Amino acid sequence: MEYYWKLFFIVIFFSSSNSLTEIHGETDSQDIISKSLNQWWTIFSTSYPKYNETTGILHRLEKTVPDLVRIYSIGKSVEGREIWVIQVNDNVTHVRPLLRPMVKIVANMHGDESLGRSLVLMLAIKLVQGFINNNLRIVKLLNTADIHLMPSMNPDGFEASGEGVCSPNPATIGRENAQKVDLNRDFPDQFLTHDDTTLIHNRQPETLHVMKWIMDNPFVLSANLHAGSVVASYPFDSIPNNIKKVNPHYQASGVKSISPDDNVFVHLARIYSNNHKTMHLGHSPGCDDTFEGGVTNGAEWYNVQGGMQDFNYVHSNCFEITLELSCCKYPLAETLLKEWENNEEALLTYLEATQMGVKGIVTDTKGTPVKGAQIIVSGIDHPIRTTESGEYWRLLIPGDYKMSVEDFRHQVTPAEHVQIIDNKTPLVVNFTVLHSSTTETSASSLDKFLPELKHHNYKEMEAMLQNLSAKYPLVTRLYSVGKSVEGREIYVLEITDFPGQHEPGEPEFKYVGNMHGNEVVGREMLLNLIRYFLENYGKNDRITKLIETTRIHIMPSMNPDGYELANEGDSDGYVGRNNVNKVDLNRNFPDRFDYKFAQLPDTDPRKSRRENLIQEPETMVMMQWILSYPFVLSANLHGGSLVANYPYDDTEDWLRTYSKTPDDEVFRSLSQTYSNAHKTMWSGNPCSDSNDEHFSGGITNGAEWYIVSGGMQDYNYEHSNCFEITLELGCNKYPFARDIGIYWDANKEALIKFIEQVHVGVKGFIVDENNNAVSGAKIYVDSVEHPVHSADNGDYWRLLIPGMYSISVHSPGHENQSTKVIVKRDSSTSLNFTLRTLSSELEAMKYHLPVSGNIDSYKLSIINAETLSSFSMENIDMVDYESFENLHHLTVSNQPGAADDMKIHIALVGSLIGHSGNEVLFKLARHLTLGMRLKYQNVIKILQNAVIHFIFIPQSESLGSCMDVGDKSEDELAAELKSLYSLLQSRHFDLGIGFGSREIGLKFPTTEKAIYKSLKQIFNESDSGIDGSVNCGASIVDTRTKQSDIFTTMGLVSLSLFCCNEPELKTLASTYTKYEKHLLDILELSSQGISGQVLDGEGKALRDAEVSIKLADGRTEIVRICLNSGNFIHMLPAGSYVLKIFSNGFLEKNVQVEVVNQSLREVTVSLQLDSNVKETTNSMSMLKHPYDHFYYPRMTFREFHNKNPELLEYYDVDVQKNSGEVLGLRVGKRTWRKVGIVFDGSTISPTNLTSWLRTYFSNVAENSVKPQVQYEFLLKDGNDTTGGLSLSTVFNWISAHHFPLVFDIICNSPLTTEEQTYFLNEVGRMDKMVAENILSMLARAKHHQEEMNYGSSCETCAHKVNPGISRQLTNLWSSSGTLVFPVSMTCVDGDHSMEDVQIIHTLKHINELLENLHGIQGFVTSSMHEPLPNAKLTFGGNDNETVAWTDSFGHFEKPLLLASEVLVKVSAPGYLSASKVVSVTSGPYQKIHFIMEKDDSVLGIPRMAFVALAATTFLGIIVVFSMCVVICRRRRALNSGSNNYGFFQMNNAIIFEDEEEQLFSVQQDRVIERKFKLDSEDESEDRSDDERSPIRVGMRQWGKKT
Repeated sequence: MEYYWKLFFIVIFFSSSNSLTEIHGETDSQDIISKSLNQWWTIFSTSYPKYNETTGILHRLEKTVPDLVRIYSIGKSVEGREIWVIQVNDNVTHVRPLLRPMVKIVANMHGDESLGRSLVLMLAIKLVQGFINNNLRIVKLLNTADIHLMPSMNPDGFEASGEGVCSPNPATIGRENAQKVDLNRDFPDQFLTHDDTTLIHNRQPETLHVMKWIMDNPFVLSANLHAGSVVASYPFDSIPNNIKKVNPHYQASGVKSISPDDNVFVHLARIYSNNHKTMHLGHSPGCDDTFEGGVTNGAEWYNVQGGMQDFNYVHSNCFEITLELSCCKYPLAETLLKEWENNEEALLTYLEATQMGVKGIVTDTKGTPVKGAQIIVSGIDHPIRTTESGEYWRLLIPGDYKMSVEDFRHQVTPAEHVQIIDNKTPLVVNFTVLHSSTTETSASSLDKFLPELKHHNYKEMEAMLQNLSAKYPLVTRLYSVGKSVEGREIYVLEITDFPGQHEPGEPEFKYVGNMHGNEVVGREMLLNLIRYFLENYGKNDRITKLIETTRIHIMPSMNPDGYELANEGDSDGYVGRNNVNKVDLNRNFPDRFDYKFAQLPDTDPRKSRRENLIQEPETMVMMQWILSYPFVLSANLHGGSLVANYPYDDTEDWLRTYSKTPDDEVFRSLSQTYSNAHKTMWSGNPCSDSNDEHFSGGITNGAEWYIVSGGMQDYNYEHSNCFEITLELGCNKYPFARDIGIYWDANKEALIKFIEQVHVGVKGFIVDENNNAVSGAKIYVDSVEHPVHSADNGDYWRLLIPGMYSISVHSPGHENQSTKVIVKRDSSTSLNFTLRTLSSELEAMKYHLPVSGNIDSYKLSIINAETLSSFSMENIDMVDYESFENLHHLTVSNQPGAADDMKIHIALVGSLIGHSGNEVLFKLARHLTLGMRLKYQNVIKILQNAVIHFIFIPQSESLGSCMDVGDKSEDELAAELKSLYSLLQSRHFDLGIGFGSREIGLKFPTTEKAIYKSLKQIFNESDSGIDGSVNCGASIVDTRTKQSDIFTTMGLVSLSLFCCNEPELKTLASTYTKYEKHLLDILELSSQGISGQVLDGEGKALRDAEVSIKLADGRTEIVRICLNSGNFIHMLPAGSYVLKIFSNGFLEKNVQVEVVNQSLREVTVSLQLDSNVKETTNSMSMLKHPYDHFYYPRMTFREFHNKNPELLEYYDVDVQKNSGEVLGLRVGKRTWRKVGIVFDGSTISPTNLTSWLRTYFSNVAENSVKPQVQYEFLLKDGNDTTGGLSLSTVFNWISAHHFPLVFDIICNSPLTTEEQTYFLNEVGRMDKMVAENILSMLARAKHHQEEMNYGSSCETCAHKVNPGISRQLTNLWSSSGTLVFPVSMTCVDGDHSMEDVQIIHTLKHINELLENLHGIQGFVTSSMHEPLPNAKLTFGGNDNETVAWTDSFGHFEKPLLLASEVLVKVSAPGYLSASKVVSVTSGPYQKIHFIMEKDDSVLGIPRMAFVALAATTFLGIIVVFSMCVVICRRRRALNSGSNNYGFFQMNNAIIFEDEEEQLFSVQQDRVIERKFKLDSEDESEDRSDDERSPIRVGMRQWGKKT
């Protein structure tokens, strides 16, 4: 029994002990957590731990408090560092509770702005400490919000930056990411149109990761922490792109950009500022800026395009502001605690702001959450969307609001009144929505309507329309626009509140269906839409409002005859498609490029196949209808696919490519509106049996899809105010009637939504000062080259997307007027104009062309290098500018820089003294450029036939008095005259005119030209006041030589229009207006005369021929032969002439020609060989004039380089004997992918590139360069294309640049099948697959080119056949790893201008090919970020391997086929090898960056190990050597009989410090102790005393026993 009691007490004791241990253990655990948190707080608050240390602490934090903290990464930076996020709430292991808002704080976006990074890390620790210590405020915060903290969005930049750098220093690294990109300029900007591709195209990895993070999570509130000032900045950060045109004085700041939620953002910014210790003061020591209340609108501070806070607001539900927290970007660590004190309260209060406004859940009647529904707040144009669980949070400040829910799958909810009293607790408002197919009764229901599930033939359709019109007479009118071929009426039902009349100010809309008779879905949708509108009018607010504010015209069937032939169930047939005349009505309208068809030879099948030579009855009545009503918006309903298609439908060259209208952004927005409202169109996957067809966002540009010439949507846009798109409503053209309900359900909302777009943009009235309507006025938008016209009542409508615009109105007889306007989303802005009537004199000044600068009587044009360069860039497709010595030279043509030897060249020279001449010339240049844009036929004709050279003489920028001769010295004037003479002599000009002053008259050089007769007629046949020379009076005669005499001496015609050197501004404007038509008539003389070519008997051009013209008065004029093409052109007045043609080795020939006004007489002359001459000469070396190569390409390249130094560079490569110079030309940024292009075998002249270059730079200006490729051209300089490039030159050029791909453009010499097979068998397996893919794409492009009949002229090609380098493919690949592909130009019959066309298309095909390639690109640098040239990269492994090398910038790229993973290895002399595994995916090239570490090894051994080994080896050698020395000396001693002692023998003359030191020696078995004296006598005594006893130093040694 005693035993059991003992056992009981033992159990009780141990139980108590265990309980005490558990209690004690729990306390110890909390102590450990607190200790760890305090330790990490100390680290974060007193230092800036780098990436690796921070990563370690974060993971330990997560491990320490796993219920409170989760660490996750959203992706990696450029250099492979994780972008960490710290999630903090009361239980991170559980799913987020419903309606708990998510809030985020992002820091260190700019790597050198490091304060935010530390504050975020400190905040994470404080939140955890506060929760553990039961801080009620923090416990509540973590219980009610899901907090996500990103310490560093730019970890690479942080690693590169340095502590203590305060001010923004351009030389300081770290702000940008490792790719040198500012991440806060890298997000899609709200004022640029983005589709799914451009939204992510060319974004940095960090940006893409954050974009995905934002869009994948329902964040409600956010802050972006920066440094460099102390202020809270709120959206918008950016200003519309056209701000400069609207406000020329805009300097990237000072203009607010207001978001729809401006009051909420201001409130959020003030929350932070007011709770910050110093921000609310508005100014902080060390900062230059002052902000009222410490807050600012972002754009008002400075314009940031591509910023993150705007992206959050525009593309998600998240409201983000940017917080600048310190004047110093990277303050010293010792200040961190002080900065925490400044920001702690503000950070916590801002996190608590997630509880302001309204929140709730949206469900349907079954309680199912509704995802993606829009929460609408009346008066705030910014809906937010519900989450997957139907949740929403709507940040709002206190006030009264009306809220509703919209979802295309459900009915619109009635607006609900919401009153918010405070910002401490969110108001909960839940919504229940009715499904679109429900039959529940609702006052606002749109869905009581049931579509009729049947097809209506013509009789049934007619009866239905008549019945509905009779039933609803107050809101309908049935009318016919005309009859079909078979006499059926083409009906339209008008629906509006006042049918039959145009209500002033009310826009007109039309729907057209059944244009193709067998595409019937649109027909039935429109019949159902008519019923739907009429049955809901007066019952539904939305429909009622639409009918009362819009005049709607609905045409169910444009092709009733075709419909009657079609068959139900025919999903993809053609029966009934055309009208009964078998004409496709959507190819039957006049087309903007009809003139191109007219230029084709009669044998060209494209000319005979066109379907719009004669308009069909249906087309004619449609054209009349379109022009009879002021339609604003329209849609043409088709079938066969599922997509919204917008103009243009065609291109000038009939090649499939994106064809923009001037209103491209508007059309994209309209199309996207329909697609998004359609139930499935937005997905972009139209038909199950067309898996290869995909439309991004469910929309497409017509010409990019396929070419349609003569289409109706293009006709609407080109000939009326109406914007029309084409809607493909389904893949089944004629579905069975039972399926009509499905189509109605899918299209109903989209059909309504699209009509509502007629009310988006700007609208108003144009009246005169007497309030009379001004009809026919042109309404221009600053950045859009497409005016609309006011209607009969003076009302107008201009569709526009959101943005800031300058709207101007031009009307004959009225003063032009302009004003600025802001267009908001989904609403119209009213803008009225009152025009002042002009007097007849002022009206004459306008001369019908709206160039305001030309009629401005109060402003002198500033003509200098800056303004002329700017003018050139604004009109880059028409204007070139160059500075020639001290003159300014402006060239205007329809293709500046292109080969222009078959054009007339006219030089116009400004006045030598005074502004008058320069002013007239600049006004004329402006007239020409705008006239081209507005398609004025006289201007188009001038620039098609002529190149106009404007030569400006520099003048002062201020206007002097009438007789002022300026402040130029005689020397300055002489220098300008010398430059002018040099310019005139270096180029060929067919006509030159100098504009003088101080007299009024026309003077000619002593050498008379026939064309001068026409000049005299221009001025004599009108009341010009110029009839020879009129003296302006003796009082103002020049004291120096008259300008007219100087001009005529230089061979120029002198045209003087002013008596004053410095006429008044008003006189300048009126005089220019008076003579503007005369000047244009002079320029139009370029299309009057003769042009042609001299050929031999075989049809080859005789470039050395001589052509002269015998004039009526017996004189002879020499005609210039163009050495490049052998053609000639010459200006002549109307009359009869005899041409005399001669060429060495040929018989001379005379030809009679008749020249008529405004016409170029074409003359082709064939010469017969002279049998008396044995050898003919046709050498291009026989130059008669130094200016025959005046369009020397270097000049053009130099101009491009001056305008775009970053994008274009040319350089010398080689000089080839008898073949001219070889040029290299780089186009594109050095960091872009690159490709080599060789113009081999004399294929073309470099001048053929200029047309392509202009298009390229125009695309750069529009940010539409795709893909971003750096082109390196190798080409021959000059126009002498005799002889190709040498193989050695090409080899060396390719090897030096390390191109991955080179395209060799040759003529008529494609690779044979055998040559292709040999090449593919020789290259490596990986390169072979890429090469096969490229060859296949080139073959398709070649086939397309041949189909389109684009090629070089046969005559030109004949002497250019040269296999070139393309027969050395294998050698090039084996020596450099470069894949070279021949691109053969096709020989076709045509003129030489086709070379320009073909090279453009050849480069276009190459560009498309590059866009479809995949691969890897990147940089190889040292750890100091120095580029490593000639580093070798190996892709793949074993027998499947290919190589590449880096160029001088350390850049490399390699095209590869799609692969899951590719091993990339890199090696460089002096560096350790490195490798990475990279996935090759579709889309842009994968980018990687190798940072190479120095190889310190010696002989393969690490440097330190080698040093240690070398040192050990050396010491070992010393020891061994010493031993050897001792052994040798000992043996020598033994040989002398005295080797009984010692370790080693010392010289007995050694000196010791201690004279009495005891020395020991051993002789046999005795120890001998002796004194050693330090004098010479003792030394000698010792030596003689005992020669057998060598002295041993400091050591006892034992001898051997004997």
